[in-house]
Amino acid sequence: MIRDFLKWVVPGLVTVLAGSSLCLAMTTTDIASAVADQSQATVQRAGFDWAELSFEVRDLTLSGTTTDQNYVDAARQRLARVPGVRSVTTHVTLAPKASPYRLSATLADGKIALAGGVPDETTRQLLLARAGVEQGNLELRSGMPERRVWVAGAQYAIDQLRYLDQGESTISDLRVDLSGRARSARDFRDLLIVLRAGAPAGVTLGEVKITPALVSPYQWNARSDGHRIEVSGFVPDDSLVDRYRAADTGGLAIATGLALGSGEPAGFADLSQKLVEQLSQLEYGTASIVDGQSTLTGAPPTAEIAQAVTQQLQSSGSIVVLEPPRIDDYWASATLHDGGTVVFDGYAPDAATRDALQQHQGADTQWLKLGRGAPEHYQSAMEFGLAALQRLSEGRFALHQQALTLSGVARSGDDYRALLDILAQDAPQGFGVSSAEISAPVAAAYQWSAVKAPSGAITLSGMVPNPDVEASLLSAAGQGAAASLTYAAGEPRNFLDAATTGLGLLSWLSDGKIVFDGSGWTITGSANSTIDKGALETDFATRHLAAAGWSMAIAGPAPAAAPAAPAAATAVAAPQVTTSQSYSWSASKLLTGAVTLSGQMPGELRLRIGSLPAGAPLIDQTVAAADAPAGFAQDVTAAMAAMSNVAEGFASFDGAQWRIDGNLMQADGQAAVEQALADAATPASAWHLTLLPPEPLAEAGASGIAEPVTPATPAPAAPAIAATVPTPQPEVVAPNLPPQEPQFQKPAPQAAPTQLVDTDYAFSASLSADGAVILSGQVPSDAALQTLSTMANGDTAALSIADGAPPGFLASAQIGLRALLQLKSGQLDFAAGAWRLTGVADDTAGRDAVLAATAADAAADWSVSVEAPAAVAAALPESAPATDQPRAKVDISACVGPVTDFSGRNAILFQSGAALITAESGTALDELVTDLKLCPDAVIHVEGHTDADGDAQQNLGLSVARAEAVVSALAEKGIDPRRLYAVGYGESSPIADNATADGKRQNRRIVVTVTNAHY
Repeated sequence: MIRDFLKWVVPGLVTVLAGSSLCLAMTTTDIASAVADQSQATVQRAGFDWAELSFEVRDLTLSGTTTDQNYVDAARQRLARVPGVRSVTTHVTLAPKASPYRLSATLADGKIALAGGVPDETTRQLLLARAGVEQGNLELRSGMPERRVWVAGAQYAIDQLRYLDQGESTISDLRVDLSGRARSARDFRDLLIVLRAGAPAGVTLGEVKITPALVSPYQWNARSDGHRIEVSGFVPDDSLVDRYRAADTGGLAIATGLALGSGEPAGFADLSQKLVEQLSQLEYGTASIVDGQSTLTGAPPTAEIAQAVTQQLQSSGSIVVLEPPRIDDYWASATLHDGGTVVFDGYAPDAATRDALQQHQGADTQWLKLGRGAPEHYQSAMEFGLAALQRLSEGRFALHQQALTLSGVARSGDDYRALLDILAQDAPQGFGVSSAEISAPVAAAYQWSAVKAPSGAITLSGMVPNPDVEASLLSAAGQGAAASLTYAAGEPRNFLDAATTGLGLLSWLSDGKIVFDGSGWTITGSANSTIDKGALETDFATRHLAAAGWSMAIAGPAPAAAPAAPAAATAVAAPQVTTSQSYSWSASKLLTGAVTLSGQMPGELRLRIGSLPAGAPLIDQTVAAADAPAGFAQDVTAAMAAMSNVAEGFASFDGAQWRIDGNLMQADGQAAVEQALADAATPASAWHLTLLPPEPLAEAGASGIAEPVTPATPAPAAPAIAATVPTPQPEVVAPNLPPQEPQFQKPAPQAAPTQLVDTDYAFSASLSADGAVILSGQVPSDAALQTLSTMANGDTAALSIADGAPPGFLASAQIGLRALLQLKSGQLDFAAGAWRLTGVADDTAGRDAVLAATAADAAADWSVSVEAPAAVAAALPESAPATDQPRAKVDISACVGPVTDFSGRNAILFQSGAALITAESGTALDELVTDLKLCPDAVIHVEGHTDADGDAQQNLGLSVARAEAVVSALAEKGIDPRRLYAVGYGESSPIADNATADGKRQNRRIVVTVTNAHY
């Protein structure tokens, strides 16, 4: 029997037990899941929100924090009755209930202190570690909201303290409040970005009071040129900008470049606004606040305004230093009195000039007042007058606007002659001598004589009153006469007539002389002949000279004198007549067909690429640069040809890798791209290609009516580039005109790529009123970051590279950023898979252009809210497209002259070797803008020229870049960019000799030309 039992029963039992175990193992997972679901439902129905459950198959552990053991027992009993639960173990903490459930984190002196309630020891240690401290005033409390959400909110509140140097964050139930002061300007900006992103899911961000970083010293500045006021430095909050613009500034524009900072002195807001208002009363000036000290300097238009400004700022303790008032009728004089005293009267432009005049010997400047409006070169004119007074014994010099007058008596004959020489020369620059009444010194005994030699030559000596008398007497003495005369006043009455008569009598003599000795005239000598002797005596008697006090003693004839030696010839000599750094490049193409180039290209290549037919959708934003990599031009040409087969995408070179990414226009486009790259210098196999096939055409709309479809048309390929370099030709860069819409079917939105999309992917760009751009958030690649950074030319410190961008993200970001940059100010955001653009446009046309640009991006979800000033003119009736009508001619007579004169002065200056316009050229640009507005519809060519120094291609690129810089500056100042064309000639069109420094200076120029074509 035992043998039968072992043979039949035992194997049967083993089989039954093994099968049962297998069945139990196969159903254990399902049983555990069901037990967990029923247990969770049980505590939820009972309202035990404090209960936390964990499971080990059918064994259940109850934990959490509550206020009463009865709650624990009740929960345990209910859970024990759940079908499938084998055992219930409790680890529940009993603690008082907190309502609201609050935790605070306080930062002071670099340390964080925690206080409030926590549900258990595990959470306590978790939060202490998060704050970086070992101890905290944390007490066990029940009543916590949903554990996971509350703990996430508490960690979020603690984390924000790292941006502060002092402050407090609290979480009360599921609301987080934050207050304090930022550690730095960067931390302040980063904190705002974090707060803008929002609190964790389920947590509400409540009151936030963050002050900017502490600044020391606290500096604020304002500068006025009489047209606008520029404010810079620090302010405690952005609201002050609005106060400045609403201040009483007499219509002056306010431009701000302010940063936020705390630590401002008491009364800062009111004082800074008052300084702005008083600064607007001046013709020009500056104002500043450094910690607690304020200063105002500048030029008041009148003495009354100067007094009013001083009184307004007196109560604030400001230091006020004002220039003298402006004088419309400007004059100054210096009078030399006996004894050498020089009394100054009138006006001097500043105290330094007046002090310099006081240093003149014998100067008395007590009557000399200070006044602005002095003519240019005032100092030179005064020095001219004082130099003249030094040669006078008494006299007066005066300056009235640009006219100079001089009167007085010379110290000596030599001084008189020197004064005549001074007055014969040019007056100081900008002045003219309107009157000069100077007399020679009076002689105590006036003497004069004329001696005739046997040769017939006459020599004059003695004194004459002035150069006119001297010239008359030399003319009367005849050719070859000589003179040794000094100038002196006190001559006898009719001196010129008497001396001329004496010279006439000498004609009867072979030799002799006529003398005036201060009392009378005497003529002596030998007659030419007996007849001449008689004639002289008869003439003397006929003139009744004896009665006039003349005397005469004439001898008989004398031998004839030898002829005078011939004069030497004078020869006049004719004047001599002296006669690779790392490269990056990209081309992005939109569905509209528009292609935008950015990065670097050699000047000749830019010339070739930029020479597409008019209306081609090409926007060239590259800069000219030499030292391109070998084969670069060939690769660019191949890339442009390949892009003609891409509906949307971009080609790029980062200095090492060439790549093309995008959506093909046709199914066989891949082969066409590879065929185009066969002509590249870089082997096609080395190119990184990411090309997606075209999507099928869109179905009919909801209305059931299918839209007409136009066959796809590839964009024109870039023209081939010759291997040899031709003679440099002008490069014309058209302004960024809206491209004509190519007629091709736009591909449907791309299907989602295999890469997972991050639903929290976010990006933002802000444009402030002063033109500053700040980018933040995430971008998919370094190439995307570089592309957006180049477009915005702004702060990218808050950008990071992250996977998870949705399809078409970069293309939409570029569209949005371009639209943002057309606004006066605005904000571009991408969040939750949608784009949002808000801001203020210059006018309704600008707003409509932004709306059209974003509407063209059908692949993305856009929300646009752009404000614009109300239209001031009635809408014009619709007309045929401009391309269907001949362009009208423009009357340019009003602006050709001023613009030509402006170009001749070469007033726009650049930093050496660069295309950066210098700050001092701002006034010149304003003048040019005024001139161009006289012909508001005319096309303008801005030509850039260089000298011949350096490489010709680099000079060509530099000339283009400088012309483009002027075009950009004119567009920023209100000139319609559609009118403007930048033309670069390099060194090919000199107007002067490049062998001289002056010639090079003339050749480095910007020439502005007005055409009669309508833009």
